[in-house]
Amino acid sequence: MPDAIDISILVALMVIVMLIGLKGYKISKSMNGYFLAGRGLGSWVLAFSIMATYFSAASFLGGGGATYLFNLGFGSWLTAWHVIGVVLMWVLVAKKLFNYASKTNIMSVPDFIEHRYQSKNAKMVSAIVIILLFTLYLTSIYKGGAIIIATMLNTSFEIGLILLAVPVLVYVSIGGLKAAALNNLLLGSLMLLASFLAFGYIMAAVGGPLKGLETLQRMTIMGKIPGSLWLRFDGMGPPPAMKVGMVPFLIMSITFSISVAQIALPNLLMQFYAAKNVKVISRGRIIGPIAVTIYALLVFSLGAYCHVILDPQLSNSEIAFLMKNTDWVIPRTIIGLAPSGLRGLILAAPVAASMSTLAVTLLVLSAALTRDVIQSVKPKVDERKLLILARIAPIVFAVISLALTLIQTDIIVEIVGAAFGTIFVCFLGPVTIGLYWKGATKAGAITSMISGLIVGLFWYIFLYKVTWIYPVIPALAVSLPLFFIVSFFTKKPPKEVLEVLG
Repeated sequence: MPDAIDISILVALMVIVMLIGLKGYKISKSMNGYFLAGRGLGSWVLAFSIMATYFSAASFLGGGGATYLFNLGFGSWLTAWHVIGVVLMWVLVAKKLFNYASKTNIMSVPDFIEHRYQSKNAKMVSAIVIILLFTLYLTSIYKGGAIIIATMLNTSFEIGLILLAVPVLVYVSIGGLKAAALNNLLLGSLMLLASFLAFGYIMAAVGGPLKGLETLQRMTIMGKIPGSLWLRFDGMGPPPAMKVGMVPFLIMSITFSISVAQIALPNLLMQFYAAKNVKVISRGRIIGPIAVTIYALLVFSLGAYCHVILDPQLSNSEIAFLMKNTDWVIPRTIIGLAPSGLRGLILAAPVAASMSTLAVTLLVLSAALTRDVIQSVKPKVDERKLLILARIAPIVFAVISLALTLIQTDIIVEIVGAAFGTIFVCFLGPVTIGLYWKGATKAGAITSMISGLIVGLFWYIFLYKVTWIYPVIPALAVSLPLFFIVSFFTKKPPKEVLEVLG
């Protein structure tokens, strides 16, 4: 039966985020106010908003539960690469991109690409890539939060989806980035609190990290798999990858691709435009990496310890189910360990993570459609009409992605799986490297985005489960050399544009 206290925590969260949305309305009455919060975000709000946007429900459910299947090397490298990725983003990208945005008044990542490469075609390609891949990516964000809501309320998955989407659409449509960022400060704080609580309950249940590992090492999972395999980097992983000896390569390619993606994701980078001043970036360089590091350290290796807690209570078929569906591992463990109230607080974390990622991603999609496509095609369109479209666009994209979530055909599942990493591949060269390398050209940028898109999707659909190399690696191996080679042989942007780079 659903617990009244747990339900009240979830309902309170949904009501609070909608009320915060009203606070953002006053400043969201222009395109600049709606998409960039009037360029007035402070350091704590910006740092937590970027962290909460990046960590979707998958970070708590999939990231935490992954080591129920993978060996602990997965959690270790996922943590290490996250720390490297967040430091690189704040140190190398944040200030440079903020300064560029301040000088040029750009409002989106496609805006940056148009100004940097003096090309409307490059802008249009980047906008189309964002619309395609982020719409698909939304379906994976919905799933984690909706599963938790449906479980806590003892209702259907479809109702869980609606209850997750509606509060986000209310506060995003009303308050824009200001509302999303303020909510992300709250939601990110909840995620950190929940990570401390989940870590504490699980470690207490196994007798601490070292004792838990000793117990795991002595176990035999499902009566046939030595627990010691979870303590070897070349040990436990998906059976097909184990069979061909590709577990270490699979772990390294997945963890690198997911974590370092921070330096090139448009839904993170666009938020740097909204900083109040350069001091905000400087303080954010401390707050952001610390928050991400704490969360990663607490969450990313919990799944392996759950064997010690769950397996004695489960049948072999139930263990096998959880190893195939690792998103359920942490919720099932917490339901058995935490008391009413605290349990609801912990389980609200993946819902919070889903909301925070949905909100900013919907804003990025809205900007891509209204400012980067519609305004490019019809430059004289009235700003008031554009702002109305900007408020409606998140609802349209939410409905499309909700429909895709419910359809879930094999090909949609495959493309959704490839979407996140492919976004990173498409924008690493044109945006992140383009901030520093003045030799980058529009032809190089367009070639890099198109080749990254094609190779990333093709590899995931047809070759990933044959080679067990995550598609980001081959996609980067094609798109980055093409970015440099094509740029080397094509015309450079005007000198006055390159001077903006500093």
